[in-house]
Amino acid sequence: MYLKGNGKYNGRSESFKRHCARRWWIYLLIFAAVNVSLILGIIYGIIPTIAQGAVTRAAVRADGIAITNPSNDHITISMNSTVFARVPVAARFANQTFEMYLPEDKNKTTFMTLGVGELQAQNKMAINVTGADTKILNATVYQEFSKQVLSRSNFTLGIRSQPTLQVGALHYPVNFEKTIRLQGFNGLKGITITNPVVLNGSSVMADGTNLLTDAVIPNPSSFTMQIGDLTTDISIESLQLGFSVIKNLTLYPGNNPVKIYNHINPGLMALPTFSTILDQPNINITLKMNSTVFNGEHVTWLETPLRETSPFYAIMNPTSAPAVGSASAGALSAP
Repeated sequence: MYLKGNGKYNGRSESFKRHCARRWWIYLLIFAAVNVSLILGIIYGIIPTIAQGAVTRAAVRADGIAITNPSNDHITISMNSTVFARVPVAARFANQTFEMYLPEDKNKTTFMTLGVGELQAQNKMAINVTGADTKILNATVYQEFSKQVLSRSNFTLGIRSQPTLQVGALHYPVNFEKTIRLQGFNGLKGITITNPVVLNGSSVMADGTNLLTDAVIPNPSSFTMQIGDLTTDISIESLQLGFSVIKNLTLYPGNNPVKIYNHINPGLMALPTFSTILDQPNINITLKMNSTVFNGEHVTWLETPLRETSPFYAIMNPTSAPAVGSASAGALSAP
């Protein structure tokens, strides 16, 4: 029985061999089709998934943003940022455009864009753009962005793009969308004013400046913001002193020393006690923002947020010791 069964097996084996010899091309096609399917699956399925996953897990850090040449419809923007990712393959990102929006805006309206050049995909990628002339696409949202920059200690900015990832000769579209946390100007807190110099008679400047002071405006953020000529109304408690002008103001990260050109009510300047008040330590000054002008144009997206977040406060003649007393409205009476 065993020999008979073995003979049947051998016969089937020989028959299968003859079949394969005659139909070898069918199996070759099947083998090729399977391999092509695997390759296509890798090219169009696995690699795009890996690429999108790497982009999704990437983190973005804004190292510095500069907004200069302000106008009501254009700005010049420079940005240094770093992207941290885990890149599994050698690849490049084609030229792309970042769209910027506010995450809390339910419509996620793009208020400006920023072109970014081609990037080599690496675990740490520097994205640096310098002097890009940028159109303000939505004035209302951009004004809210400006308000957050000026008034908040921290806020978020959304950026998105749809770059093409190039792996060799192959191209894969990916979606890039990130929310980054930024430091703001924190309401310009901590302004200090020093070195008041009274100008009398012929020393009064042609523009009417009759009191010069130095000041330091702290900027705890990584933003550089060009503002232009900033005019503020100034008072001590409820007593209106006049107005001040800071010319050609640009706020850089860190402490910003500036010269302030003050236009004090001449009647107050004539009071004997006024110079005494100027010498007191820790005088509380209230600043109510009035206008910002750059190249002869009132810049609404700067003026309006500064007015809305006023008043700001400054200390004149600050000391490290506790204040002995501060000037009050009762120390002077308007003539």
